[in-house]
Amino acid sequence: MAGKDKPKTTVNVTKRPEDIVSQNIKKFITKHGLTQRELAEKLGITASSMTDYCKGRRMPGTDFLIGLKQLYNIDIDDFLTKDVSPTVSAPVTQDREGSKTEMMDKYCGLYYIYYIDPSPTTGRDVKPPTESLLYGVLFVYKESSSHADNPVYSCAAILGIKDRRKVTEIKEELEKLEESYMVIERIGNEFREMAYYGDFELSGNNVFISLRHETTDRALVILNKVTSNKKCYIGGLGTINSVSKGRHHVPVIQYIGFSRYTLTMSGEEIHHSLLLGQPDIKAPAEADELIKLFKALYMDPNHGSELTEYQKTIMIRSTLERFIKQSLERNVFRYGKVDEEDDDDFYHLAKHMSVRKES
Repeated sequence: MAGKDKPKTTVNVTKRPEDIVSQNIKKFITKHGLTQRELAEKLGITASSMTDYCKGRRMPGTDFLIGLKQLYNIDIDDFLTKDVSPTVSAPVTQDREGSKTEMMDKYCGLYYIYYIDPSPTTGRDVKPPTESLLYGVLFVYKESSSHADNPVYSCAAILGIKDRRKVTEIKEELEKLEESYMVIERIGNEFREMAYYGDFELSGNNVFISLRHETTDRALVILNKVTSNKKCYIGGLGTINSVSKGRHHVPVIQYIGFSRYTLTMSGEEIHHSLLLGQPDIKAPAEADELIKLFKALYMDPNHGSELTEYQKTIMIRSTLERFIKQSLERNVFRYGKVDEEDDDDFYHLAKHMSVRKES
């Protein structure tokens, strides 16, 4: 990005630095024909860190910026403070959407399911990420008895599997079965307590998966509909509304990921990808108040000298706890919303970080 190849830049004083860097990284990846994973590997950072940078959740570290400069000769000042736009934009192409039947056929098959265990009381899950993950298998199929001009699509799922190796074994065994009815029978015979059955439907923009447990639960999964000329749906991110298991059987909504292939990510990275909507915490007023308190306690002889160190500690601690509590209350989870960028991020994880078995 030096000399005559240096792109046009415009200073943007209204955006957060994290957002500016996020956009510049995405443009950089597109310009150089890289994936997030490939760039992460080149710079020696984790995929989850790269996702954070691309989504503007946090600023990249110095190793990232210096590595980018050494490999691609970027201008770090521009990268941190300006919108860097390529001088030539690639043409935007539109995917052709086929018939509804063709579109629905792309979703048929077996998928891995990833979601977070909702059993612990809200805010009290102290388990490490890998132990908080739950797994499952989803099977989408066309009913053999449905009319050719108006086919019916259904699905079956096994939910609540705690062992990642176990879910891999189950999916691999189901893939060996040649007919849809064999898969359904295997799920019903061997996993009855964990089996869900339901309908698979498409609307103009979304996929709806309605699942029913035999006795205890109902679930509604909503995904973004993928308009693509690819032969099959690889994976994506959606929401699921169901009943929490464990001590309390209460309604719960959360994010849920799907992947047709085995992800090469660690359990911790999968867990991280399911935690969207990280709070965007800005606290200028709180910071000013905290600075004012520090000055009063340690720089004002008329006040600070009258208090013991223990008393000062109590005051600082209570003030900080109040700020944290207020921030959590403002940013507490109220709804789960998967936008196109979130879904696209998970699609690329499924596409680039999976082991495929091509037919």
